[in-house]
Amino acid sequence: MRIILILTLSGLAWLTAAAKDKQPNVILIMADDLGQECIENYGGESYHTPRLSQLAQEGVWFFNAHSQPICTPSRVQIMTGKYNVRNYIRFATLDRSQDTFGHAFSNAGYRTAIVGKWQLGGTSETIHQFGFDEHCLWNIRGAQNERYVSPTLLTNGKTEDFRGQYGPDLQQAFAKDFINRHEDEPFFLYYPVTLPHYPFQPTPDSPDWDPDRDPWFNDTRYFGDMVTYLDKLVGELVDFVADEGLADNTLVIFTSDNGTDHRIISLQGGVSVKGAKGKMTVDATHVPFLAIWPGTVPAGLRMEGLIDFSDVYATLIDLAGISIDPNESAEKDGISFLPLLKGEPTATRDHSFCWYMERTDMTDIKTFVQNTHYKLHSDGRFINKIEDRFEQHPLSAAAMSDQDHALKRQFSLWMSQYDALRPERIPYNNGIPVAIPGKVEVERYDYGYPGVTYHDTTEGNSGKGFYRSDDADIVSAKGRHSVVDTEAGEWLEYSVDIKRAGTYMVSVSYAGTRAGAIRFERSGQALIDSIALKPTGAMDRYGLVRVDSVRLEAGRQVLRLHVEQGGMQLDHFTIIAN
Repeated sequence: MRIILILTLSGLAWLTAAAKDKQPNVILIMADDLGQECIENYGGESYHTPRLSQLAQEGVWFFNAHSQPICTPSRVQIMTGKYNVRNYIRFATLDRSQDTFGHAFSNAGYRTAIVGKWQLGGTSETIHQFGFDEHCLWNIRGAQNERYVSPTLLTNGKTEDFRGQYGPDLQQAFAKDFINRHEDEPFFLYYPVTLPHYPFQPTPDSPDWDPDRDPWFNDTRYFGDMVTYLDKLVGELVDFVADEGLADNTLVIFTSDNGTDHRIISLQGGVSVKGAKGKMTVDATHVPFLAIWPGTVPAGLRMEGLIDFSDVYATLIDLAGISIDPNESAEKDGISFLPLLKGEPTATRDHSFCWYMERTDMTDIKTFVQNTHYKLHSDGRFINKIEDRFEQHPLSAAAMSDQDHALKRQFSLWMSQYDALRPERIPYNNGIPVAIPGKVEVERYDYGYPGVTYHDTTEGNSGKGFYRSDDADIVSAKGRHSVVDTEAGEWLEYSVDIKRAGTYMVSVSYAGTRAGAIRFERSGQALIDSIALKPTGAMDRYGLVRVDSVRLEAGRQVLRLHVEQGGMQLDHFTIIAN
């Protein structure tokens, strides 16, 4: 990636991590749905954020920091250091094959914890698999009721309801306790707080706070109270670190996962700014980014250089002196901005890339390439972000200078290079082929572009499916998930790993009121000729058909399930050795 030299303040004293007695601690705080227009030091006028402004005064604040447009894509990117084009599969999921900064810090001997909102699937065991020793989380299996008043939280594997208490306070207490217990050893605290995401509610500092309030109560007039309470919690945590005598060896970063909720309108520099979360406009991804580290990060430094969430992983492992597997490192997209934190003249990225999948079926991909002034969308719109913040007036070819045209061509080239990074397929099974002998759920087909891993001819999804509702038609009933509305010519593909060559028995579970037929292919070659599926008498009455003596070779391969005659529901197929 071409780089640009950014000159910063000089002559400021700083202390390198190598000169300290131990590896530096890291606290990464990420708000939920808080655009930079909400923060006073960014020109925000609607909300009171004195402690965040104090962070900017005592540390460094980045004026051109960008997330992804919405929460899960941002969480995947910040944790893995990869652009979404490489590894994003669906909303509320992080593929368990992915390397995260939790792994990096854990492997380097750090104590690790995650506190706040998860929303990436799995259980407490999943959290451990991603490198975190401890957790206190909402939006994970075992903690899926509301997050604020009377929350349900999952703490180190234990589900607990807290009637009349306030979730952010409980999670803040856990964060402080974690720091206190590990102050004599290096620690990494990832703190994706729940505030100020909706439902918008009074906080314990609001005049009308009610501990018995309906946990799902929602009124946008309380958004400001929630922002101020978030500001207070951040300040309290920074004070706690200082009181524990850890400030000089602890980097604290504050940012947000994306722009503000669309129901919120805020005033910034005299301009009314509507929340842009989920959009592709500037305010969807332009987030606050502050860092404080007394003795290392110069005070009051404003950085104009461009950074994005892929850079966080690179910076943190650089800071801690952590080495990662070369193969993993080759797939990281971030650039360390550690020198910027130290106020050093250094280089930073000259562009950033965004790959955004609004749905789960790969048919609605949006991308853009941007620098600090210009932005090119995948639909061809070229935006001057300085003059057209809300992106309502794309530059016409006639209005563009020769320099503009050259920059647009360069952006287009970069976009094509990034688009080419998308894997043709990602196995559904956490990036790992399904082990055979074994069972394959029909709805768990590989992720990939349409026409690569699936082909569904049905218009829309009449069944309003379980979790891949925008792909093939899926329904869920009584704990069983089935692909429905099957039609001739449709197909689904599955990555499998055959443990040993030999003959196998294949059985298919299905239901239908009329006859159907399917066949299996392997690498474009027929594996099993047409399998007749006789009517089972009802769509909720499942039958089983089996084929003996199917020859399979050892190794990883792709099986395609072809629908020859549709109308039936497909549940699963099992492959076992004869």
